[in-house]
Amino acid sequence: MPYLECLGAQANAWAPMFALAAALLLARLAVFSPRLRRVGDHAPGIVDIGTLVRRGRYRGIRVHTGLLGRSGGGGFLRGRGRGEIWLRSDLFQRSDVDALAILEHERGHAERDLPIPRYARRAIGALIVAGLGTALFRRDLASPATVVALTAYGLSALALLRDEVAASEYALRELWTRDLPSPVWRQALTRLGAALGIYLADAAFGAAAMAAIASALVCR
Repeated sequence: MPYLECLGAQANAWAPMFALAAALLLARLAVFSPRLRRVGDHAPGIVDIGTLVRRGRYRGIRVHTGLLGRSGGGGFLRGRGRGEIWLRSDLFQRSDVDALAILEHERGHAERDLPIPRYARRAIGALIVAGLGTALFRRDLASPATVVALTAYGLSALALLRDEVAASEYALRELWTRDLPSPVWRQALTRLGAALGIYLADAAFGAAAMAAIASALVCR
């Protein structure tokens, strides 16, 4: 019974987190994902995305064909130099505003990302594993250990979301300079907003899962 009472107290403490995660997951299924599956209208002045990529580069950033990223359209890989954009192959033949928004968003990562050194990323991952491992094997240290793990996860999620917001802001600035018609502009806005919503929903689900695991370890 004390275990169940402890779990109940933990659930009450984390109730806002669980409610937010549930709401965002529902929005992901009902709003965000369906929007990403739709294709926007033609972007005036664009023949196709392939014509914008000259000699394998888009405004100085190398562009590759392949699948990368959770948005379903493209991704950005930071490596040597200024990084690389990866686009799904069919995007090169498209001229709609969604495809253009994807390209500009990934280009925005090259300009707006705050690069985190590899050792820092590994250190954050190690803190999460170490915190949960300590809570599992050292019951007396469960509370502080789970706090460390949750804090490390929160920092990694915030860094990811910050970069996604900054890249979307860059993309909207670039799209604004093209003087798109209002309906087409709104489609770009909703497309980028839906992609950001999916990242937010996934981060919230991860935080809720971490909170549930931490509660179980603290109360055991």
